[in-house]
Amino acid sequence: MRARLLVLSLFLFGAVLLHAQGGAPYDLIIRNARIIDGTASPWYRGEIAVRGDTIVQIAPRIDGKAAREVDARGLVAAPGFIDIHTHARRGIFEVPTADNYVRQGVTTLIEGPDGSSPIPLAPFFAKVAAARITPNFAMFIGQGSVRSAVMGEVDRPATRAELDKMRALVTQGMDEGAFGLSSGLFYVPGAFTPTEEVIELARVAGRMGGIYISHMRDEARGLTDSVRETIAIGEKGGLPTQITHHKVVGKKYWGGSVETLRMVDEARARGVDATIDQYPYTASATSIGAALLPSWAQEGGRESTLKRLKDPATRAKIKAESVAIIRDERGGGDPKNVSVSACQFDPKLAGQNLGQITQGRGLAVTIENAAETAMWIVEQGGCGGIFHAIGEQDLERILVHPATMIGSDGEVAVFGRNVPHPRSYGTFARVLGLYVRDKKLLPLETAVQKMSAFPAQRLGMSDRGVLRTGLKADIAIFDPATVRDTATFEKPHSYAEGVSLVIINGQVVFEGGKMTAARPGRVLYGPSKKP
Repeated sequence: MRARLLVLSLFLFGAVLLHAQGGAPYDLIIRNARIIDGTASPWYRGEIAVRGDTIVQIAPRIDGKAAREVDARGLVAAPGFIDIHTHARRGIFEVPTADNYVRQGVTTLIEGPDGSSPIPLAPFFAKVAAARITPNFAMFIGQGSVRSAVMGEVDRPATRAELDKMRALVTQGMDEGAFGLSSGLFYVPGAFTPTEEVIELARVAGRMGGIYISHMRDEARGLTDSVRETIAIGEKGGLPTQITHHKVVGKKYWGGSVETLRMVDEARARGVDATIDQYPYTASATSIGAALLPSWAQEGGRESTLKRLKDPATRAKIKAESVAIIRDERGGGDPKNVSVSACQFDPKLAGQNLGQITQGRGLAVTIENAAETAMWIVEQGGCGGIFHAIGEQDLERILVHPATMIGSDGEVAVFGRNVPHPRSYGTFARVLGLYVRDKKLLPLETAVQKMSAFPAQRLGMSDRGVLRTGLKADIAIFDPATVRDTATFEKPHSYAEGVSLVIINGQVVFEGGKMTAARPGRVLYGPSKKP
């Protein structure tokens, strides 16, 4: 009798709920889709039902009713893309809808890469949550920021007491919701950090369920040593390790990915959980100073750098190293291969290359004079730069490797401002259009897996990244025949095409070529988040 009453109660509750929903048991049904579920399994025809923020049914045919139905005939329904490497702090509060990402099908942004993050994280998370963002948002804790908070920008090993303080900050970051530890050993102060010191901090993140992700020390002459170090940090630190935005910089070193990928394969064969992420462009982007001046010249911060540049002997030494960098590494062997993306002290410089700026200063366009111009830019306040020095063959070799996922290394773009790297607008669409459809380098299912399930698995996000019943409804619907990037280096402010509908946490945020009013993004917290 009690069992019958329970069944009757559940039936009546369901009837009331159904009535409250106007007779529709689902909020949304996506019909007639070509489903690519994120696992790299072959696509299949099916339909997806969503209730609230959750996928509640996937079947060849769903007979129930929904408050809204979408006919996806001829289109792909895929998990929303997870961008594992962004600098979304740049722009997220000005453009909380993150249009440039959402229009590509990106539903989750991961911040705090390259060793840089807010310290502490909790106040920043609160600010993001208050901004009512459209995509989901998550963070790493940055080793460089931790070191700077404890030691400043000094070039020396940490003392035992300083290391204890850094461990405590990493622990705090993981407690507050970080997904792991990032490093930027190419940048100051990360560049001054001994490997063993990084390992000690990585151990903390690893014990708390996090991963380690690194902008390595060198992507040119020291490429293989840097990959070896990244693998060693994961191996000795006891946690998954990732080479972020993997590339080979400088024509002199092109082809180096053959060796680096072999090293990753060998590491994985002996049990090291080593992976890679990459953006699909042959140019990188960072500040002119970080890229073209040696790290030792930046010790102690800007004022110390300016003092060195004022000393004739030290300036000559800096210039000599800058010449070598422009000739063999990030300069791509020619000043025209370096362009300015943004410049506060003179916005008119954005879009000009180093050769043009050098000529504008009344100097002949030589590598030596370009080095002088780079130092002058730093003296004036610095500029962002784009550096054309990556080989296409290395890019493609890395892209198809099974341990590689996709990450933009981009920012939330303010449309029309400056001349940023087009990766912020085009990374995911470019992979789907150019490298899958046009060049046929990898199957569509594999590309989607590199954008969704793979980064979700890497981060331990068990509630999204795959189209599966019970998981969050982050979904991108696109036309595989037309999806493409339209942003170029000359005209980067151009949205991707071919994505017709984007759903985040069950709400439609983009359709018909326009962003909707919905802003359902959430702060996502890592494995050790304390209540």
